[in-house]
Amino acid sequence: MKNVALYIDMTFCLVLLPLMIYAFPVERWWGTYPAFFSMFVAWLYVTYFVYKYFVIPKLFCKGRQRIYAIAAVAISLTVTFFFSAYEITSPLYHVHQQQRELYSYPVWGVRQNQQAVWLHYIVVVIFCFAVGMLNEAYRQRMAREEVEYERNKAELALYKAQINPHFLFNTLNTLYGLLITHSDKTEATLERFINLTKYMYNNANREFISLAEEVDYISQYIDLQKLRLNEFADVSFLHEVADETMLVPPMMLITFVENAFKYGISSNEPCFVRIRLTQQHDTLCFEVENSVFEREVKNSGRMGIENCHRRLSLLYPDRHRLSVGLRSDNMFHVRLELKNENV
Repeated sequence: MKNVALYIDMTFCLVLLPLMIYAFPVERWWGTYPAFFSMFVAWLYVTYFVYKYFVIPKLFCKGRQRIYAIAAVAISLTVTFFFSAYEITSPLYHVHQQQRELYSYPVWGVRQNQQAVWLHYIVVVIFCFAVGMLNEAYRQRMAREEVEYERNKAELALYKAQINPHFLFNTLNTLYGLLITHSDKTEATLERFINLTKYMYNNANREFISLAEEVDYISQYIDLQKLRLNEFADVSFLHEVADETMLVPPMMLITFVENAFKYGISSNEPCFVRIRLTQQHDTLCFEVENSVFEREVKNSGRMGIENCHRRLSLLYPDRHRLSVGLRSDNMFHVRLELKNENV
């Protein structure tokens, strides 16, 4: 924005204002009123910078700042009035008039002189106000975007803070079940649990992580869950990733996987969890299907999915599609598509 302001100043001072002076017979004052002409042109430049960098910014303030701006406007109007009255009050007016006739200068009346002075002044002020209003609109827009960004950032942090304990408690519950049954899988379960905990700790303050890290995390979580499953459960995880460096939000995809294991697994009935992740170019597609039991449907609020839906709306407002629902064949299905513009 600073460079844009510099370009505007240079364009006005080196191009627009000289052209405006040349378009009107003001430069002819140089032959009879060289000092007046120089002071008037200098005053136009002073007016431009005073209005652009002092008056207009202060007008958007409150209290004394606005009073100072109004005072500056009054002073500039007074000075411009004296410039417009110069030919009338100058003691050399008649001498200058004779010189103009002698050297064939066009005769300018008092009214034309005043009109030229005020016309140049008004054009400069209007240009300053136009540029100043655009600058102020841009500043207010950036301020609103900054406030919105901070609000969204705080909201995302809150959602992430809700996810981590929720996931941690569910994993601890799995570990507890293996411990009380004296399972020989306890050691492997504990090792995977430590790895998952490290992941949550290391990525707690990161907005995005690589897709490879997220896939590895999902794989370890699935392996952890498989340790407590019996022959009734059919679990599969297929992933085809073309670019492992693609960035995704941490703890996003795992929420859908966790819900599938929480509501789609039974210890005494046939059940399944099918997970598929594909990534090509800038598009990621993530699908989760799981069996559903009537008791789970009644007791399920699926707050984790609502949490993810809100995070997606904040991070990918126009670059995601999420469909979640129960199919007629008693199967719960989740499909998420993300588009990463940075790839």
